[in-house]
Amino acid sequence: MYSDSAKYSDELLFALIQQENNQAAFAELYNRYWECLLDIAFQRLKSLVAAEEVVQEVFVQLYTRRQHIRLVSSFSAYLKTALKYKIFDVYRAQQVHHKYVETLVGGAYVDYRNPLDNLQRKELAERIEIATTLMPHKCREVFYLSRYEYLPQQVIASRLGITLSTVKKHLTKAFRILRTELYSCRHDLFAIAVTIYLASY
Repeated sequence: MYSDSAKYSDELLFALIQQENNQAAFAELYNRYWECLLDIAFQRLKSLVAAEEVVQEVFVQLYTRRQHIRLVSSFSAYLKTALKYKIFDVYRAQQVHHKYVETLVGGAYVDYRNPLDNLQRKELAERIEIATTLMPHKCREVFYLSRYEYLPQQVIASRLGITLSTVKKHLTKAFRILRTELYSCRHDLFAIAVTIYLASY
């Protein structure tokens, strides 16, 4: 019915999505802006995987929240603003993560009389770093908000525009990845303490 959707303006296509859940209109907007948004995200994040994830999230939330979105300027401006906030979320999560690891391990008590302990602390920090980078972006974002910013799960769900059950699934997956990475840790007491902490949610 809308085979000529390429001729429609962005705003008209978005109106079709809001009023009729029109898939052809959504696909047309996706094709128009995917590459542009991906380029912007990649320039900021320097990671193709992370850039693809945030752009995908912008479009997912565009569709799921379509009935609540009111364009105050152009559709293009809305997308770029939404992308900017998603990139800020990634930056914030990275900063919180690095600060946490430094506090937990690097900034903890350092006993210069025991080089072995210092080496083990450094190894554990690397394990935590690797484990969190193995998490998918959304999973990692939920984990940071829960464990490092201490936000309740319902608040996380509202902030990210996802369901409470989805938040719980992401946390379960995050903890599974961390436990797997910390399982073979030989500095037992510290590893066990971290594992217990991560499990207490």
